[in-house]
Amino acid sequence: MWPDSPVVREHGRVREQQRLRIALLVLGAVILIGAIGYMIIEDLGIVDAFYETAITITTVGYAEPAGGLSQAGRLFTMFLVLGGVGSVFYTGAVALELFIDELLGGRRRLRQEERMIAKLEGHTVVCGYGRVGTSVAARLTQSNVDLLVVDTDEERVEHARSNGIAAIRGDATEEDTLTDAGLERAGAVIACVHSDSDNLSIVLSARGRRPDLYVLARASNVEAERRLKMAGANRIVTPPEVGAERLAALLLNSGLTDFVEIAGRNTLLELRVEEIALDTGSELIGKSLAESRIRSKVGTTILAIRHGDGTVTSNPPPTVPLASNDILVAIGTADQLEQLQKLA
Repeated sequence: MWPDSPVVREHGRVREQQRLRIALLVLGAVILIGAIGYMIIEDLGIVDAFYETAITITTVGYAEPAGGLSQAGRLFTMFLVLGGVGSVFYTGAVALELFIDELLGGRRRLRQEERMIAKLEGHTVVCGYGRVGTSVAARLTQSNVDLLVVDTDEERVEHARSNGIAAIRGDATEEDTLTDAGLERAGAVIACVHSDSDNLSIVLSARGRRPDLYVLARASNVEAERRLKMAGANRIVTPPEVGAERLAALLLNSGLTDFVEIAGRNTLLELRVEEIALDTGSELIGKSLAESRIRSKVGTTILAIRHGDGTVTSNPPPTVPLASNDILVAIGTADQLEQLQKLA
């Protein structure tokens, strides 16, 4: 854990707050004891007792009660001064330290984040950190994708920062906000705020400034999806439709649905589909798919084979022969596909 991480800063802030609470409790106890002491020793009323305590521990000391203090009252006042003045100054010092730490720490963090954002390049800008944006950012973070969250809500921005994600507060529909998010250096933009009209504005703005940018967007209905597509979004996700498809898949093909569920939530999320060409000197040339033992050797599954003559064999049988210049469409992890690349 790095020294200035969000978690470390939060723990430090909690400790300072605990110190302040303890100091306030001690000060309150001193005031209460002082008031009770004056009420018992000097027979003062409750208001006069608290007043005498207050002017004593703050070293103001306007005057003693009418007739002066008794011998016992003076001794009590001496002890009250020793304990009370220290409590007052300690509480003030802790409160001042916490205030300065919040003030300077906030400015320091802001400068650090500005420098970090300035260094980002090829990152993904996630516009909106609501339910969808939070899930998207979490998945991208797990895959070590550089990203920056933009949201109008300060609490959501702080939540993203506490999760170790760079975030800025602003309206992603505004040009200046996208500039602050490093749009000119970004590799992709994901528009997933709650409003379809805002997502449309984000897509239009991003596409207008960066025709080459990969833009994804969230739509709540088919009409919004159509408009986002016209605005230039590369891919559009409509949560209600996705949910409907998954519900139908549960009924029609539970096996496939189980696979998708695993792929979406566990390590199989990293499965990739790649095309791998067979070189002339590959040991796989001349063998059937079964004889190649690709699956047992490297763990990948061959989904299709594109032959040199342009024909494609999908879901190839074990007997299909492998020839030079064939292209294997394989699914597997990055390591598995790398091993298959070496065999090919």
